[in-house]
Amino acid sequence: MAFAKLIAFDRPLAAAVRPGTGGRFCTEAELAAHAQEGYRRGVDAARAAADQQMVEFRADVEALGEGVFKQLTAIEPALLAQLREALPGLAIDLAKRLLAGYEPSPEVVSRLCEESLAELFPELENLELTLSPRDLAFIEELQPAWLGRFPGLKLRTDASLEPGDCQVRSRFGLTDARRRTKIAALTASLQPT
Repeated sequence: MAFAKLIAFDRPLAAAVRPGTGGRFCTEAELAAHAQEGYRRGVDAARAAADQQMVEFRADVEALGEGVFKQLTAIEPALLAQLREALPGLAIDLAKRLLAGYEPSPEVVSRLCEESLAELFPELENLELTLSPRDLAFIEELQPAWLGRFPGLKLRTDASLEPGDCQVRSRFGLTDARRRTKIAALTASLQPT
């Protein structure tokens, strides 16, 4: 069984030596100084390790960035070729979807007819404008000013034409301003040659 006895001192203990041990024991102030020095060395070591990790991280990020840019540079021509192939078809589909079921207002019908007739300039006489029955009613109701610029203009209806479609006959042939003809012309103009 171990024996323990409490010893009372008349002043604070400055040092103690245990029998059989050599070496020096530290005071409280020395111990605090050693702890402070150890803390400082630990902070310095942690900062050095963090700085080294940051340098390695920057190098890794830079290498990744260069790799990504090299890959983008390599795939850019192929990507552009794919876009050039896909965009005309998308534009045509978009035009078809936007115009599906569209019935232009009387003012728009008047402008479409005027533009179709203007394409035949300087031919102004003996023209025949063919419209859908709905559009012809709009033109007869509006009586646009451009009608006076085309002497002898004949207005005809064709039930096969959709609203917004028109055709103009002249001594040179037929000018087709139907929506599907315009979309076909747009498709042809967008196709790569």
